[in-house]
Amino acid sequence: MGKLTFKTLREKVAEEIRLKIFNQELTPGMRIIEQELSDELGVSRGPIREALRQLEQEGMVEYARNVGCSVREVTTQDVYETYLLRSHYEILAVRLYEAKFTDEEISRMEEALELMKSLTIENYNKVITYGSMLHCVIVEKAGLARLTKAWADLEYGEILSCNAGYRDKQSVIKRQYPIHKALVDVLKTRDVEAICQALSDHYMLTIKRLRSK
Repeated sequence: MGKLTFKTLREKVAEEIRLKIFNQELTPGMRIIEQELSDELGVSRGPIREALRQLEQEGMVEYARNVGCSVREVTTQDVYETYLLRSHYEILAVRLYEAKFTDEEISRMEEALELMKSLTIENYNKVITYGSMLHCVIVEKAGLARLTKAWADLEYGEILSCNAGYRDKQSVIKRQYPIHKALVDVLKTRDVEAICQALSDHYMLTIKRLRSK
């Protein structure tokens, strides 16, 4: 049986709004109407407001006087900071357990890779899910709950990346398997230094693409 994950109503609502931003139903600069979300999601405005405040802290939405809440315009710097932190959390984890991945853990990563091959426009929202399936193996192996939470709290980096310039869904889908396959190939070596470099390169590759636009 898989792990059961409890989520508060606020967290569930925040997740739904993130998906709307990721799927470009809500685009940068678009105003977010609490009542419309309340009607669509079937919850009161209280959890909607709480979720939006959480997303404001994450840097995904912003409030302005006489305007209300809107989807925040994201910069390359936002993505850089998010990816820099996430890569360093994974690198820290790898150094702590000296990259001693088991065959079962490698298999879990390869399972995520296979799922990436099935990505289409229709299941585009799985881009984040499949990426997290792979990367969480790396960070969770350290067995440090606070480290895992700090890493997981930056999952919205993928959404920031898309909003900063990657709005072509097909190009995002096309990249997922090859870049993650290259990373898993290095992880299989169990070479700590090579893996740490590969993790840094993996995350910074997106930054280089954004800066070249």
